[in-house]
Amino acid sequence: MTILPDIEIITEIIQRLSISIIFLILLIALARWQKIELEKMFIWSFTRGLVQIVIMALILVFIFTLTDIFLLVVVLLFMCFFAAYTIKQRFPYPRVFTIESIAITLGSFSIISIAVILEIIPLKGEYIIPMGGMVIANVMVMTGIVLERLISDVKKSQGYIEAALALGDSPWNSVKNVTKESYRAALIPTTNRVAVLGIVTIPGLMSGMIIGGTNPLLAAAYQIIIFLMILTSGFIGSIILVFFFIKELFTAEDQLNLLLLQKSRS
Repeated sequence: MTILPDIEIITEIIQRLSISIIFLILLIALARWQKIELEKMFIWSFTRGLVQIVIMALILVFIFTLTDIFLLVVVLLFMCFFAAYTIKQRFPYPRVFTIESIAITLGSFSIISIAVILEIIPLKGEYIIPMGGMVIANVMVMTGIVLERLISDVKKSQGYIEAALALGDSPWNSVKNVTKESYRAALIPTTNRVAVLGIVTIPGLMSGMIIGGTNPLLAAAYQIIIFLMILTSGFIGSIILVFFFIKELFTAEDQLNLLLLQKSRS
């Protein structure tokens, strides 16, 4: 397998990317029309994503041949920490990078390890890295939703929570309903995606495997497996996130951390 494509493929890639800029222009035009002020974010995200995925494509030929478990773990850990860093950029709360790193890593690695031990996923880079990457990315998204919803609902329920604390309730019980709704907000979108499999959507993993020559039934089985891994790992990661972040939401005297809530408003 060669790393660099020939000149014809390079030319085709450039042409297709140039044409796809039309969609970016349309996206920016819609943002300007609705005045949501996300034009710079769109351009930065597209540029950054393009550079990252090109670099990844160039090194995939090496990663996919990995069988050394240590190197595979290093690659997956890097992905976990980068995912946590991405969340930190969006939610600049104290210790959020550490908490997200723990949540994403434990949530992802626990399910990936079970899948490898049960021989659901072969211990090869070509399977571990792409499937692990999908799991890690979705854990990042789900924990991000939980974090955002948790902060938002705590602010909305501040009076109720403070009243419960004043009556002697524990911090955990005072936010129990809030955490439940946070979990639901994170789990429902992926659950809905599973519900429309094969009718509304044919997901990327299944499509890629079929295009690569895999039997459609086997590709469908892998797709169901990855969705179950995503949901389970995301739920585990979300529980870990809530466990550690609630400690940040309250002071040592079991009062709401108003400084953190004020920071979240800025």
